[in-house]
Amino acid sequence: MPRISQLIMTGIAMGFASVAAAVCPYPQEVEVPDGATATTEEMVAGQARVKQYMAEMETYLVCLNNEEVDLGREPTDGELQMRNQRHNAAVDAMETMAAAFNEQIRTYKKVSR
Repeated sequence: MPRISQLIMTGIAMGFASVAAAVCPYPQEVEVPDGATATTEEMVAGQARVKQYMAEMETYLVCLNNEEVDLGREPTDGELQMRNQRHNAAVDAMETMAAAFNEQIRTYKKVSR
């Protein structure tokens, strides 16, 4: 096999290995109740869903850190960059979810007075 073909095949194999290593399941977002129309029970159920989502995201973040350890070697700069991007995106999603739920709680409190 010519040298260039070997390099291409090695690159493809490494790409698949990176995908295979990404075994951390990303939690599915949950629906935040509409504070303007939700009942108390719906707000409490929404809070439980958001708490569960946050716990699943924390587990996801731990999994990302464990992926790095499970490599058994120092991660490449590209692997570190990808992990950091995934980590930062998860933290951003958590902050967005918390802000959305808190906004709906404020709305609920205004409406239910």
